Amino acid sequence: MWILFKVFLLFIWLLCSSNNGAYANDNDFTHSHIVSVSDLLPPTVCNRTRTALPQGPGKASLEVVSKYGPCSRLNKGMSTHTPPLRKGRQRFHSENSRRLQKAIPDNYLQKSKSFQFPAKINNTAVDEYYIVVAIGEPKQYVSLLLDTGSDLTWTQCKPCIHCSQQRDPFFDPSKSKTFSKIPCNSASCRILRKLLPPNGQDNCSSEECPYNIAYADNSSDGGFWAADRITIQEANRDGYFSWYPFLLGCTNNNTSDQNGASGIMGLDRSPISIISQTNTSYFSYCLPSPYGSTGYITFGRPDAVNSKFIKYTPIITTPEQSEYYDITITGISVGGEKLPFNSTYITKLSAIIDSGNEITRLPSPIYAALRSAFRKRMMKYKKTKADDEDDFDTCYDLSAYETVVVPKITFHFLGGVDLELDVRGTLVVFSVSQVCLAFAIFPSDPKSISLGNVQQRGYEVHYDVAGRRLGFGPGNCS
Repeated sequence: MWILFKVFLLFIWLLCSSNNGAYANDNDFTHSHIVSVSDLLPPTVCNRTRTALPQGPGKASLEVVSKYGPCSRLNKGMSTHTPPLRKGRQRFHSENSRRLQKAIPDNYLQKSKSFQFPAKINNTAVDEYYIVVAIGEPKQYVSLLLDTGSDLTWTQCKPCIHCSQQRDPFFDPSKSKTFSKIPCNSASCRILRKLLPPNGQDNCSSEECPYNIAYADNSSDGGFWAADRITIQEANRDGYFSWYPFLLGCTNNNTSDQNGASGIMGLDRSPISIISQTNTSYFSYCLPSPYGSTGYITFGRPDAVNSKFIKYTPIITTPEQSEYYDITITGISVGGEKLPFNSTYITKLSAIIDSGNEITRLPSPIYAALRSAFRKRMMKYKKTKADDEDDFDTCYDLSAYETVVVPKITFHFLGGVDLELDVRGTLVVFSVSQVCLAFAIFPSDPKSISLGNVQQRGYEVHYDVAGRRLGFGPGNCS
């Protein structure tokens, strides 16, 4: 049925092109998306029936929601087509690093390996997808943004000196019988302060171990370390997932803005991430495409049937392991043609996958080549300017067309793995008169690539942490 529908769209496009000259300069339609312009716009109605959460023994699954879509309770159920690209939340790779010299005591963490910690430089991004988890006993529910590029899981806490607005009530430590602060004079605090320096706060009270995360836009998240129970999935559902004690940040002085969310769930490979603390060896997620449906995150391995459709690329390992999920990109194709770069050049670039960054950032030479190849195949469409010209310089006015042809963009990874981007992973749609290429230059590091969540939409992304490999498979959220 889908093939017949695509043939029908192609017929309509050819018919329209003869009348309005909408030729995309791409004769090989196998390397193009043929799409109705109206379908590029996100739905305004939530449709949860499109997505079924993975279930089975040894799994815990949660619904993942775009905070800007109609399914979002953070957005009060109202859809927006233009999620803002705010300054100050993107973490960029750097060759500077710091090392955790000593394991956190066993009474707080179950793992005790030494990791390499690249310094984080913050610039531009949006954390866009969230889940709802419970903290404390009795449970208090908070909405946390999924971030595979962050280590610390934190939520805003009462009493709050300065906090951003959020949809959920602030977490109240006084109401949790399992809550405890990490004392300043404890061995745990000394290790945590080495791992996440509190930015000039050399002194701390006897009751609290402080932290502070500073961003490039001069905003910050500040608070203290604590331990409490975190519940990912309820006991009355298959795959109950609860952990105690769990180290988290209790933020009470926050000048950043989470746009309604309570905080962040840190999913990277550092010792303080939820992955390391809970000894999670495998997790996956599917970020919804389009916004009108929901996605999911699953802690646990896929079943044998679904495993056959997952293609894996190695997560780079070194003697001093990065906290990020580092991968090797061997090439990028536009419209079926690889960009003209030596594979040695591309494979030596530092590349990470990051659910907390919105659009994919590329070194200037690669971005210029991708943009040139894309523009060549879109040359018959009317160009326009984006409202945010700092991020988007290749935009089109498609309001005159019912159907358009968009060149497919494919990322090639080590091990022969190809990721053919969904059309919604290729374009950012502000309106039908402002449709932009969803890539930008990596301004702070000319040798790095950050694969953002826009490009991950509609696929299952698998993190085999124990096996040190990253996989892509067909998703049930598109």
